[in-house]
Amino acid sequence: MPVITVAIHPISQDEKTELIRQLTDVAVAITKVPADKYVVFIDEYDSGSIGLAGKTRAEIVAKASI
Repeated sequence: MPVITVAIHPISQDEKTELIRQLTDVAVAITKVPADKYVVFIDEYDSGSIGLAGKTRAEIVAKASI
């Protein structure tokens, strides 16, 4: 059973639904493995738990909003 795992900041349920659908569609198109064999996990991390270039996502987003 193929597994797709995505680590991301919190997103809405609508976004999760669309992400799962599109990831599955692309994986099926590439691998020819049927969609019912795929499992998709979305791991959400709050903005204080994601870092880039020594800064948290919260800091980056706050600076970009200025």
